[in-house]
Amino acid sequence: MRLLFAVAVLAASLPAAAILIRPDRDDAEYLELATKYPASVLLNAPDGEGVLIAPRWILTAAHMVKALEELKPLPRITIGSRAYEIQSMHSHPDWRKGNPGSDIGLIYLKRAVGGDIEPVPLYKENDEGGKTVIIVGHGYTGKIGGKPLPKEQWDRKKRAAINTIDRTSPRTLGLRIKTADEASDLQGAAAPGDSGGPALVETPDGAFVIGIGTATDDTNANGIVGDPGDWEIYVRVSFFVPWIEGVMVGVHRDELRGIMDPYHAN
Repeated sequence: MRLLFAVAVLAASLPAAAILIRPDRDDAEYLELATKYPASVLLNAPDGEGVLIAPRWILTAAHMVKALEELKPLPRITIGSRAYEIQSMHSHPDWRKGNPGSDIGLIYLKRAVGGDIEPVPLYKENDEGGKTVIIVGHGYTGKIGGKPLPKEQWDRKKRAAINTIDRTSPRTLGLRIKTADEASDLQGAAAPGDSGGPALVETPDGAFVIGIGTATDDTNANGIVGDPGDWEIYVRVSFFVPWIEGVMVGVHRDELRGIMDPYHAN
């Protein structure tokens, strides 16, 4: 098995893709579903995804934070119709390249996101197993199990799809890509370009972010991302709530004291 991380280096060997869709479903359904989740945003690194969890905070993968840090000049992040500058970025201290179990990070914006885009709260329970989730991502697309689309057909549009959490570990969640006869009606698969994208769970109290996309386990070891039987790996948000909230509180405290350094990462 081989873990495929959706970072820029992979684009040279594996064409980047966003949400892959069922070959027997209309793409318009995936595009429509995505409109319900405006808090999921494209990071422009040049790809990558994140999710707004507070007016100035985006939750994403640590390797997407690293990708942003390496860009000069630092890009703005477009949310809705406005572009937002980055104030600081923070990777989990345990994260190392190739380690999906700690692949989580935060982006702090210079100003709060306005308009009608509401942040999505963190899921804090430990009952994730078996839950239905919505995964969201921008960009290139294709069919589950099929060949990547040619570059001229890449569109960078936001799509959302449905899957289930089929296994859990203390730090990660696993979503198995299923065959058509066992899959949800709008099953989809994240792929390179979707790193940092959210898995969302709908509850009576609204949507919560339950996972952050980090990698695909290429079970077939054939270099094709998104075959039935492959596993999508998401960081388990509930495990990292203390770290997430600790960073946010610390940054706000330091900002009030006037000692916040731009682009400081911890």
